Amino acid sequence: MISIMALQTAFQQVERLAKGPDASKLITLKPLLESSSLELEKEFDRILQILQPGLGQRFGRKVLGQRLKWPFQKADVEQFLQLLERHISALIFAMNSDQM
Repeated sequence: MISIMALQTAFQQVERLAKGPDASKLITLKPLLESSSLELEKEFDRILQILQPGLGQRFGRKVLGQRLKWPFQKADVEQFLQLLERHISALIFAMNSDQM
């Protein structure tokens, strides 16, 4: 299983590379990093919307039951992990291409 914190650190390091002094050499990585960042940010926002409890709802049994229930199906989690893996693979490929 992918560690989200490790993945976040890796993306931040790749982003630093893309903004660093040798960024002009990263022809493949820079555009891919930008598109990956946008897509992943949208996905994380979608997940946060699902995880955050409804604002303005009264606290009762129904609301409590909804808050304690896991909001994702197995297929949703697998789809998200596949998205992350696709981006990881693409970024690795781009970094390798730029080093050649």
